Amino acid sequence: MKTLVRSFLLASILVTAAHAGPIPEGSWGGSSALIGGPDVMALIVRQDPANPTAGYAILAEYTRLPYIPGPERLEIARWVPRLYIYRVEQIDKLRFAMKPLRVSAAGEIVVDGGYPATGELTLAKKGTLVGATLTRFEKGSAAVAETVAFEGKVSSTWESWVPGNFFGSKDSTGGDYLKKDINTRLGKDKVADFFQKDIVGKFDAVEKAPGMYLFTPKGAVAKGADKVVTRIAVFVDIVNWKPFFTTDELLLINPDDAKDVGFYYERH
Repeated sequence: MKTLVRSFLLASILVTAAHAGPIPEGSWGGSSALIGGPDVMALIVRQDPANPTAGYAILAEYTRLPYIPGPERLEIARWVPRLYIYRVEQIDKLRFAMKPLRVSAAGEIVVDGGYPATGELTLAKKGTLVGATLTRFEKGSAAVAETVAFEGKVSSTWESWVPGNFFGSKDSTGGDYLKKDINTRLGKDKVADFFQKDIVGKFDAVEKAPGMYLFTPKGAVAKGADKVVTRIAVFVDIVNWKPFFTTDELLLINPDDAKDVGFYYERH
């Protein structure tokens, strides 16, 4: 009997391993009934280094400049009006659970327990998000809030810590892109210095998950700590023109309000 049970368990493991596969890494663009025109929903996926069948994902809405035909890289994103971040875990061969993340009271990145229904990413084909669909839920609701259908790739890349000068902007027209103003400095030592109208103070940044950073106050913070310590920070090269030119963006994700986006342009 024990031999039969062992054989059954081994067969189950082998079947699971055969169905399992790595999450399709990269950046993928799609459409949603909540957006229109040249705008696009972008899903940027990276694997968990410790688990090839799990990973992390940023879901973003890109408001694009109209009337720019041609290659995808030329379709400039002028703003990011919504941002979501997820832990991605494989359910079966083509299905992945999308579990929203938040910052815990202990200062860790954890799965948000306030969702009665779990979002799901369903692939049309293994190894790609072309033809895939994503269902998203709002916190506290079991009704589907949005369905995103993915059609191809976008050029965005999820970066690691980017030291340098940045400008936190609230201009959703993208009008601050070419300005030279600076109101934030990020050090190579992962110390962030904010000197803005509503955020003033220094913070230590710690990478709590691959490509995801949390800020903790470094001494007294004069203003706006609540706009920083409750956010999950990521660096994204939205319009990736590597190797010719690149400007990364620092994005602060508010797990409680996807529309409250902290948007920071890198200044060269």
